[in-house]
Amino acid sequence: MNKFFIITNSDRDKGMKVTNHIKEGLTALGMEVKFNSHHKTVINGAYTDPNSIPKDTDCVIVVGGDGTIIDAARDTEELDIPILGVNVGKMGFLADVELDNLDHAFKQLIEGNYVVEERMMLCGTITDKNGDIKGRSTAINDVVVNRRGPLRVVEYGVWVNNSFLSPFTADGIIICTPTGSTGYSLSAGGPIIEPMSKITCITPICPHTLNTRSIVLSDRDIINIRVNDDNTDVNFDGRLSVRIDSTDCVEIKKSDHVTKIVRINEGSFLTALSNKFRA
Repeated sequence: MNKFFIITNSDRDKGMKVTNHIKEGLTALGMEVKFNSHHKTVINGAYTDPNSIPKDTDCVIVVGGDGTIIDAARDTEELDIPILGVNVGKMGFLADVELDNLDHAFKQLIEGNYVVEERMMLCGTITDKNGDIKGRSTAINDVVVNRRGPLRVVEYGVWVNNSFLSPFTADGIIICTPTGSTGYSLSAGGPIIEPMSKITCITPICPHTLNTRSIVLSDRDIINIRVNDDNTDVNFDGRLSVRIDSTDCVEIKKSDHVTKIVRINEGSFLTALSNKFRA
């Protein structure tokens, strides 16, 4: 790798100090570096314009937290460029590089001492009663169907491969990838899943029952969700939101795209997880 593009969350990297340190360090090693500041402004549904990233870029370095990495992954999915996260956020499950390890990490990167993990993504499609598409997007973490407006429970009907699974009376339903299992699903009581696994997980949000648990499925399974309410949203990674009604159907399946995450630090996912728990 010798051509890099940096996406920075300027709210996290105040004064661009970390970004400038990375740029200067890689440039001193003879690398070509360009960068773009990640602001809250959304342009055509994206925080980063993928057209601003040179097509011959070898690696996108994302300076921020997991949210910034998710934005970058969604915005650049068509480019198929590996992403390396530098953590200036909080938990940082997706970010592999901590601030106290910057120089060593980029030396390893230049020397080729890294692996690229391919993380599965989800594709969600919303169709109306006539079968016309109302919305479609992808997610690296999760697709969430949830009520909006006044506090109340909603009944969600869930089908898997055209077979009815169960009704869920809850605030919402989370469909997550293994990567997303440490996000919203975890907060809702879902399991932590090894990120390279090829599975999806259904987790109800605050279910009005005594025995509802998460359900783990194969990545080959296709999930359909219908609601009995006309005031419901479908959210993709907590970014893009599409409003649906009781005549719509939400189909969720494995996406044809993957997110490529660069890993430099040695050690298993369980080791990293243990370190996060003790932090």
